[in-house]
Amino acid sequence: MRPLRVLLACRDNPRSREARMIGHWSYPVPEFEWDILPVPRWFNLDMTQYEGAYDLVFHEDTKAWGLFNRDPEQLPVVYIARDSTLSDDHYEQRVKQIGRGVVQLVLVDWDRLDRFTGLGPPVRRLSHCVNDRLFRDYGEGKTVDVAFHMAVKGNPERAVMREAVRELCQRRGWVFDAGVVGGEDYARSFSHSKVTLNMERTPTTRAHRLFDAMACRTCVLTTPEPDVSGEERQAGVHYVEWDGTDDLLRTLTVLLDSGAWEPIAEAGYELARRRHTWAVRARELRAILTETLGL
Repeated sequence: MRPLRVLLACRDNPRSREARMIGHWSYPVPEFEWDILPVPRWFNLDMTQYEGAYDLVFHEDTKAWGLFNRDPEQLPVVYIARDSTLSDDHYEQRVKQIGRGVVQLVLVDWDRLDRFTGLGPPVRRLSHCVNDRLFRDYGEGKTVDVAFHMAVKGNPERAVMREAVRELCQRRGWVFDAGVVGGEDYARSFSHSKVTLNMERTPTTRAHRLFDAMACRTCVLTTPEPDVSGEERQAGVHYVEWDGTDDLLRTLTVLLDSGAWEPIAEAGYELARRRHTWAVRARELRAILTETLGL
């Protein structure tokens, strides 16, 4: 089976190009070959020059909206929706993009599939996958007890949670690592940490951080995660959930005092490596494209 030739349409910034934090299209796989087409926030593109050179356009959900003008039989467009649960506006923008009539297949990361059915194109699940060449166990030891790497600007609940955990760590003599970091520093911090904290922005959001951190062999302690079809994850086995500050502090204390963080970190790491890497997801994507578009 020859690799499919993909034109990857995404916003023009380093996180979408060479330093990809998202696993999709992050390293070579036998199923695909691809080139990146940087697009502005609003676009209206003549794509006829690409017909025959590529098998499909893969339009990433990166706050870029517009039209791909081409023969859809020659160059189908596949669209992936990622941030549709963050607000009503996030959802409506993505529905509007699909409704422009330029999309032949909709892929959905963590949102409910039924929110996108009935718009015309077929809808399939394609969950987040890990760039496991970046998010991995670096084998440098667990020098941090608790990691908190979430933005708090505009999110007072996260700020309150961060300070409560900081105070607990100071009382217990635990090493607390907090702050927004990027790239390899972000991944290494997960790898260095026994427990990594996560607070979802909405109850229906499953952040990429869940799998990225698990792939670094850290125990993820998170607010309740929504059910997402096909992800094979289980609270209490692959990660631990908390609900409210008191529960967070109590659960964190139990995990660190008892050593229970370690088997959970190991189980999450095994799941992420087995089911949620780009190499695994590329095979799933190729099968979806064959089933839905005959590619």
